[in-house]
Amino acid sequence: MQSKNHKEHLTVTQFPDKYLLFSIFLLVAGSVIVVFSASSTRALGLTGNSAFYFHRHLFRVVLGIFGLIFLMSIPYNKLRFWGLPLLIVSLGFLAVLAVPGIVEPVKGSRRFIPLLGQSMQPSEFAKLFLIMFLADSIARRGEDFRSLPGYFRRLAVIGLVGVLTVVQPNFSMGMLICLIGVYVMYIGNAKPGHLLITGVLAVPFVAFVALTRPYQIERIRSWWQGIWHPELITHQVKQSLIALGDGGLLGVGVGHSQQKEYFLPEPFTDFVFSILGEEMGLWGTTLTVIIFLVIAYRGAVIARKAPDVFGFLLAGGISFAITIYAVCNLCVVTGLLPVTGLPLPILTYGGSSLIVTMCMAGILLSISRYGVRKDAAGSFRDGR
Repeated sequence: MQSKNHKEHLTVTQFPDKYLLFSIFLLVAGSVIVVFSASSTRALGLTGNSAFYFHRHLFRVVLGIFGLIFLMSIPYNKLRFWGLPLLIVSLGFLAVLAVPGIVEPVKGSRRFIPLLGQSMQPSEFAKLFLIMFLADSIARRGEDFRSLPGYFRRLAVIGLVGVLTVVQPNFSMGMLICLIGVYVMYIGNAKPGHLLITGVLAVPFVAFVALTRPYQIERIRSWWQGIWHPELITHQVKQSLIALGDGGLLGVGVGHSQQKEYFLPEPFTDFVFSILGEEMGLWGTTLTVIIFLVIAYRGAVIARKAPDVFGFLLAGGISFAITIYAVCNLCVVTGLLPVTGLPLPILTYGGSSLIVTMCMAGILLSISRYGVRKDAAGSFRDGR
């Protein structure tokens, strides 16, 4: 694997990938609309202000847009040396959360750190910084990565991030972070034997963690039971399916959802897609799925056309991260997976998830501004 980072091999296009940019714009616009509608009843009941959550979400949208524009405007290669230091900082925050008594638990878990009147979720940032670190590490030291010790050193870093996330506890996100990290190593040309060893080691660990916590066993049992006996599906999934069904083809109209009236838990966070389906109908949910498919496809195109190994791995890892989160959330709200608490990228109300996803989109757009000259394309593809 050769890293082609010389400036003479890079050309800047006039504009970032317009399909990806338009898709992100549609998701942001849809997020503003659906979060305001889905959160209004809860906000009014809890704070007396129906726009309370909407204002907080709008503030985070603005921060995310600034992050997107900034990262889209700078050459992505400037990020290659920031992966390791930023990952170390995020690991420090994750370690703080792992120590009982430092941060007060919320709903039984310690996932957020108070910061400037807001809350920060370190695992969301660690996800991005891990991708940056792996992309740089593999691009710079490809031969070392192909050796068993080099592979396991990087796997140990992935495992550390995953374990510190799982102990919060946040099992689903910890497992996804590990999956994203292994995916980056896979597209980085890891040896099949090394990946096979990873799978063999991972299965008993995942099973042990998943089956030693009563609430996780209950989630899995309820989900499995609901597949064979639909009348026994959990309350959350039942209300989610009711919302999607009530929406029909055209929806009941924005602001007219019935499920947000304390029927559906988490209507503007984990299950925001259900409210979108109820209010905008099949056309709204179909458009949303198409948008995520476009993001996945354009991300793959950007990765394939990236002018160097670092850009290829960075774009590939980011695209996979956004896509796998979307797939998992959509499967949860339709009952195809157990309830996990994973957000729907950009659409879900939230701070860290929204901001990090917008920043990842900005990095993708930055990579899309560059191309490979004909005289460099062949050698790079051969190296990859």
